[in-house]
Amino acid sequence: MASSFVNNSRSSEQPEFELDQIPAVYTDTSNLHGESRRPSLDSQRYNNSSSRRSESPYGLSSQHSANQEVSISELPPVDGGFDAYAYLAAAFVVELLVWSPPFSYGVFLEYYRSTLFPDDKSALLPLIGSISSGLIYLLSLVLIPVFTRWPNQKQNSMYVGTVLCVIGLLSASFAKTPSQLVITQGVIFSCGGAALYFSASTFVWEWFVVHRGMANGLIFSGTGLGGLFMPLVLNWILKKWGHETTLRVLAIIFAVFIPPVLPFIKSRYPKSQVVGTRRVNWSFVRNPAFWMFTAANTLQGLGIFIPSIYIPTFASDLGLTTNSGTLCLSLMNAAACFGTILLGWLSDKHLVLGILLSGIGSSLSAFFVWGFSLSLAPLLTFSIIFGFLGPSWSAMWPRFISAVSVDPTETLILYAIFVSTRGLGNILSAPISTGLLTAGQKGFASAKGAYGLSDYAPLILFTGATMMVSSFGACYAFFPKPDKSETIEISVRTGELDEDRRGV
Repeated sequence: MASSFVNNSRSSEQPEFELDQIPAVYTDTSNLHGESRRPSLDSQRYNNSSSRRSESPYGLSSQHSANQEVSISELPPVDGGFDAYAYLAAAFVVELLVWSPPFSYGVFLEYYRSTLFPDDKSALLPLIGSISSGLIYLLSLVLIPVFTRWPNQKQNSMYVGTVLCVIGLLSASFAKTPSQLVITQGVIFSCGGAALYFSASTFVWEWFVVHRGMANGLIFSGTGLGGLFMPLVLNWILKKWGHETTLRVLAIIFAVFIPPVLPFIKSRYPKSQVVGTRRVNWSFVRNPAFWMFTAANTLQGLGIFIPSIYIPTFASDLGLTTNSGTLCLSLMNAAACFGTILLGWLSDKHLVLGILLSGIGSSLSAFFVWGFSLSLAPLLTFSIIFGFLGPSWSAMWPRFISAVSVDPTETLILYAIFVSTRGLGNILSAPISTGLLTAGQKGFASAKGAYGLSDYAPLILFTGATMMVSSFGACYAFFPKPDKSETIEISVRTGELDEDRRGV
């Protein structure tokens, strides 16, 4: 979480504690390991009679002037209340709009290849889709540390990101070559989307604790809901008016619907007390579970986006109508809407089961359903199963983090690592998939089902294999869990030490 906690002063009767000898100093303990609590004293108002520097559990420091009062009881509640739910709804809208264009790119790809650039056989057209989503993921490794250091700039970043998204889409509507689309629809839009999305999404650590996995699942379901309607709408506009009008309509949607929700995306803490973080503790790199999750996450990213990019083109090669391919993509995204909620909830209860269900289930659907789809019905079945289980992986990231580390200062950097490694896999999947399609032209003509169709066999096998290998992330359970007894809550008012020893 990228916010600070309130400053506190100690009474003269309170025992002295050296802050640098204590893992974490809490005043608002509602943000620790899923339990909402307040200090034990009826009086929850801390009067800072002297200027003093204190550090929050997130490494955030605050310097307050004399006679400044901060009331913990006046902070909005976590896991409920108008402010938390308003944030949830606003973040859902941002999620829906930022990710719907990248996750609907398969419709654009079919149009670009069949109508706008029918003679282009380069990897640039698939690369637009990979960049438009993958670059957003990768930029988390830059933006999240920046927001952690200067958290008060998140609101400004959301408005700048909105402007960049509009500029990217508008300029793409004037593009005449694939390379121009890579720069506009790919790079410029992604930079704006990243600035908007990560500014908004990182507040979830402040507003939700006990139900953080569920909250992330609900927010992430915006991608699926937008992906249900957006491909159908985009396909209709592309057919009727072309890509110029389609991209301009998207730009207008961003300009009209994003700004009104941004005031509800805010910190739980007073702006005057939100300051930069201390240096991150990188001790989590010594935890084998971290490397297990990172490897699984990267491999999952290599394969997860391939079906959404190529399903419309695959449907066309089957001899199905363009509307059939668009329907498959819409159902895939719609299934992800429900899958993120389920796996987010399941990860709060049983993370291992969630990983296995996502990895193995999506893998088998690629091998045995997509691999033998020669008509619309099995292709729709694959779209629903894969969409429900595959993209929902990201809803489990908060529990990956809690399984790796109990130090709250590491939360956002771990989040950035998991997001960016998935983005790395996403960007690499474009040249890999192009190479696989080329390889598929040799030696698979006599194969059964979709494996013998055109050049898709290596693509299907690669998708299924990466999903299957990602399920080995569940092996984190064999490694020692983080020791939560090292996280000490301190009631600064009473000097009471309370060790929180609850498990993951």
